[in-house]
Amino acid sequence: MKKYLSTGFIILLPIALTVWIVKYLFDLFTAPLYNIVENLVIAYEESQGLSLLHHKTFVTFTSRIIAFILTFLLILGLGFLGRKFFFKRLVAWFNNVLLKIPVVSTIYRLTKDITKAMLATDQKMFKQTVIVPFPSESMHTLGFVTGQTPPEILNHIPEAKTTVFIPTAPHPISGYLLFCDKESLATVQISTEDTMKFLLSIGTAKPQGSS
Repeated sequence: MKKYLSTGFIILLPIALTVWIVKYLFDLFTAPLYNIVENLVIAYEESQGLSLLHHKTFVTFTSRIIAFILTFLLILGLGFLGRKFFFKRLVAWFNNVLLKIPVVSTIYRLTKDITKAMLATDQKMFKQTVIVPFPSESMHTLGFVTGQTPPEILNHIPEAKTTVFIPTAPHPISGYLLFCDKESLATVQISTEDTMKFLLSIGTAKPQGSS
C-alpha cells in the first residue's frame, strides 16, 4: 500500500502544482479588470430582465474569462504601440517619472530588468551551464553563466570576469550570485531546462542532453 501511495503522489503532485501555478497566474493577470467586468456583466443581465446575483459561480467564471481576453488584447495592443515612435517617447517619460520616486524606482528597475532578461527573444537569461567549485574547492555544484562581471567589481577582483548564478535545490528561484575566474569553471553540455529538472528533483532526474 505504501508503494501505491507513493506512486499516486508522484503522479498527482506535478499535476496539482501545474494547476495551482496556472490558476495563480490566471488570477494575477485578470485581477485588475475582474471587478469592473463583473459589475458590467451583472448590469447587462439585469438590463435584460435577468438576475445573476444568486449564480455567483457563473458570474465569476464569465467575468474571469472576459477579463483574461481583455488583458490579452491590452498586452497585444501595448506590444503593437510599443514599436511606434510617439508611444516610445510616452513610455520613456513614464519610466523617468517612476525612476524618480524613492523605493518605487528600485522595485520598478529590478522588475523591469528581470522581465526583459526573461522574455527578450534576442538574448538568454542563462548563457550556459557550468560546474562551479562551491561552497569549497573540494566540493562542486551546477550553476548558470549570466554574463560578465560589472567593471566596478572588476576593479577590486580583476580575475573574476564571469558572473555565475547558483540555484538552490529544490527551490531554484533563490540562490547565490558568484563572481568567478573563468578558468575555475567547467562548461557542461546540459540544457537549462534539464539542469532545472535536476535541481527540482534533488538530483534524481538525470540530465539527458546538451543545450
